[in-house]
Amino acid sequence: MNSNVLKRVLSAIALIETQNMGVDSAARQAGTDRRTVYKYLQQAGKEIIRSGQGKNFKIAIKDLPKQKGAVLERVKKAISLMERRGMGIDSASKLVGTDRRTVYRYLNQQGIKIIRQGKNKKVVLQRQPSQKKLDFLWAMSKGQSATEAAKELNTTVKTMAKVKEDGQPIIKKTNRKWVAQFIPVFNHRLVVYGTLTGFNGNTLGRKKVPPNKANQKNLDKDYADIWWQIDFNNFKSTLDALDVGECHAPQIYLMLKSKLEIPSLNNTQLVTSFNTDPRIQQHILNEGRGTNPSDTLISPLENMFEKYELHFDDDYNWGVDDNMNARPIELLSIKDAQKKYFQPVGLFQVLVLRKGYAEYYPTNPIRMHYRVNVKQEEECRRTL
Repeated sequence: MNSNVLKRVLSAIALIETQNMGVDSAARQAGTDRRTVYKYLQQAGKEIIRSGQGKNFKIAIKDLPKQKGAVLERVKKAISLMERRGMGIDSASKLVGTDRRTVYRYLNQQGIKIIRQGKNKKVVLQRQPSQKKLDFLWAMSKGQSATEAAKELNTTVKTMAKVKEDGQPIIKKTNRKWVAQFIPVFNHRLVVYGTLTGFNGNTLGRKKVPPNKANQKNLDKDYADIWWQIDFNNFKSTLDALDVGECHAPQIYLMLKSKLEIPSLNNTQLVTSFNTDPRIQQHILNEGRGTNPSDTLISPLENMFEKYELHFDDDYNWGVDDNMNARPIELLSIKDAQKKYFQPVGLFQVLVLRKGYAEYYPTNPIRMHYRVNVKQEEECRRTL
């Protein structure tokens, strides 16, 4: 919207608010049209409120009620499905538990248009340069040049060079090359999981169905699937869904081993129970863990699952819910990146899955803090 059109729209809004004038009349008198006025109001997050009739008729402009966090989350998931899977707005909205009106309202507020391209009518969300900056910097963080990133977003480097974040240009020319001044930040739902080995060194349970894939059809009533799992519901990172697990799952696995495998706790009653097996009693003595139940140390993992000599199996897996904020949520200045940390909290449990029910150890998950070092993520980005 150029400056002349904007002036006319603002004049129309002033007539509506000060003269109690209808939208059609105000737009016509200001030299514009109702469609342009409504478009501006939607993007500004405002709406027209009418009340009364005849002489009591009143018209006002008020702020739209803000979309609550849970609603906004569903809207963003719907938009992600539209962009990444080419779904229509009705199908995407229904799948995530919202409606097309709510999605359209968000898109209008963000100045985003829905267009369809090609023979297959692929859904494309057309953003203004200010909205494109997240995707533009995302593409550059994945190794694309400024020219390649701009072309992919149907814009130009010249246009994107004018876009700013916190008053600073998002790209800067250094040694004849455009360099990003910000990196995108994502918020993932990340899970890392694996199996456990027991006293005999064998894997506990059947090691058949991962915890996120288990259901009543593939479980056996006589045997259990036993898995450990740590869930991060808000895992901030400068790596996208394709790379975040590759970079962090190994470090999370090592963190769990260091915090949960090392004998550091006393539990006289549990050790007394362990000692009823002569093999375990002898192993405790051989390992130098203690000479009697009161001074014998056990690991947090042994304590929570009440089994001796528990260890994390060498194999582990990870997964990311790629429908949760698949696009970046914010930008981080390159200047701040070298010393920036995120500290997501993971919830750890051991799951015993049987046909008809599941058991969780401990009942309330253990909260575990993990540190995301942005500088180390940059090293991951270069090697992935």
